[in-house]
Amino acid sequence: MNVVPTSYGALVAQNGLAASHRQVIDLVTPGSRVLDVGCAEGYVAAELLARGCSVVGIERDPRAAAIARERGIEVLGLDVEAVPLAAARFDVVVFADVLEHLRDPVAVLRQALPAGRAVVSLPNVAHWTARRSLLRGRFPREGFGLFDRTHLHFYTRETAHELAGEAGFRVVAERFAGAPLPLESRLPVLRRVRPLAVRTRPELFALQTVLELEPL
Repeated sequence: MNVVPTSYGALVAQNGLAASHRQVIDLVTPGSRVLDVGCAEGYVAAELLARGCSVVGIERDPRAAAIARERGIEVLGLDVEAVPLAAARFDVVVFADVLEHLRDPVAVLRQALPAGRAVVSLPNVAHWTARRSLLRGRFPREGFGLFDRTHLHFYTRETAHELAGEAGFRVVAERFAGAPLPLESRLPVLRRVRPLAVRTRPELFALQTVLELEPL
């Protein structure tokens, strides 16, 4: 590519799509007309295109938008908090790790109602690693992750559901993206336990909450 990747793009290039990205993609019906809000460098949109979807991305970062266009994604360089979404043209609106960066996420999510479906992923600030930092008296500001310095809002599983309800949606499907458990680096056998831990205690062990939404 001719444009230097952003920090998020470099992370995906190094590690591949995150588990939450895969879950978002799986919740989009192949062949759908998709509006990918905050599409970044188009890594999710490219996977959706490969599944037969038609995708339009929205991305206000010119560098990320340029890389997404190099991937063959149609990208609108808009600020979603300044320009209304034309959601009625689409079958589903995707907000993958986006709403926590916005000043008024409820208002933006509400604009997706005319599409009839939305898929949202949100980081879980109640994850055990975040709790550990707070117990140590730390609230780090980082380049990405739970403590991304560009986050304006922080969500738990409960408040993610509240966000959906305030915007006029109900949750029709819920998934959770996990991460290594405490001591897993020293006891690799815990990796086999991780899916059960995430499923039974998502408030503690889910790194992200992924929701499929329909209008109330």
